[in-house]
This record gives sequence, C-alpha cells and structure tokens, in this order.
Amino acid sequence: MKKILIFSAGSAGREIFQLINYINYSKKTWQVIGYVDDNLSKKFKKIDGIKIFSNANKPVNQKIYAVCGIMNPLLREKIYKNEIIKAGYTLTNLIHPKVEIPKCFSFGKGNVIFNNVHISFEVKIGNYSIISNFCDLGHNLFSKDLLTLMPSVIIGGNCKIGYSVFFGSGAKLMQNLKIGNNCKIGMGCTITSDVSNHSSVLDYQRKVTKKNVQ
Repeated sequence: MKKILIFSAGSAGREIFQLINYINYSKKTWQVIGYVDDNLSKKFKKIDGIKIFSNANKPVNQKIYAVCGIMNPLLREKIYKNEIIKAGYTLTNLIHPKVEIPKCFSFGKGNVIFNNVHISFEVKIGNYSIISNFCDLGHNLFSKDLLTLMPSVIIGGNCKIGYSVFFGSGAKLMQNLKIGNNCKIGMGCTITSDVSNHSSVLDYQRKVTKKNVQ
C-alpha cells in the first residue's frame, strides 16, 4: 500500500481521510500514516486513530505521498509549495471510486474529488483543486489551479475559471462565462455575467428579523 500524509486535521482533512477509506473499500491502495497540523499537534496526539505530526517532526521520504485538506485556496497553495513540494513528497489525485471519469477529462496533480460529482465531457482542471460532494461540472469547462468548489456547486457548459477561485455551497455559474483570477463566489449566488480578477460576489445578507414564539 502507498503511504500518504494529510496536511491539516481540520474538517476538510478529515473528510479526505474518509474519502481514502472509501477508496480502500474498493481497492486497498492507501495507508494514512498521519495528519500534519501545527495547531492540533499541540493539543492531540491522534485523531481518527492516526497520529498528528507537527510540520517540524513530520516524516520526510520521497516515497510518501501527500495531500492538503484546506479549503482556502491561497493557504492551500502555500502548504503545497512551502511544505509538501519543498519536502519532496509525491503528489497524487484522490477521486471517489463512484465518480465516473470521462476519458476526455484532463487534470493535473493534487486534486481531490468527493462523491456524487458529475463531470461532463471535455473538462480540464489544473492542480491542487478540491471538488466537494454533489457538484456538477458542465462540458468544456477549463479551470486553472486551486479551484475550490463547496458542496452542490453547478457550473454551466463552456465556462472558463481563473487561478485560485472559490465557490461557496450552492453557487451556480451560467454557461459561457469567465471568472477571473483570485475570485470568491459566495454561498448560493447565481452568476449571470463575467467576473473580473480579484472580485468577491456575495448575495444579499440575510438577517433574522424576529423569532418565532410558540
């Protein structure tokens, strides 16, 4: 079995641990040797029955694989470049075994794709992307590195997505649109026009106006 470290023992890192378990149910592939998390290593020795290493005492070996479980794309980029690649770990893609991968699907390294994701034809994504549950990737999608899709994001056909773009849960991108670099699309937003570089698109804030009294 291949040895792998999960960088971050937070919620996304633990979701990746569960994903690896699903992959192993289908075919014994991975041995998770630990999490790497400077914050939690000070409080816990183990989570999910596996050891938590600090960045300073993590095992280093070119035969060890590594994946980053952080949803923030900019922070994920730093960890890949400064902690994973610099240490010489091997990169891989983790894809839930029930996800159907078209032959024309093209992707880089360090990507994580969870269950119930639909991938249409001629989809291309870069490196270090995380695609959460119940997302739908439309045909002829092109995305650069560090795409982050929270659950239930729908992307229409013929869309172009730049570097380090984050979509909140339930966001929708209509077909034939372009999203620039370093953009954030808020939860539940429906995007109907192109979005320029370094933009945040947020829906109107929902406030509690009164409490129901029984």
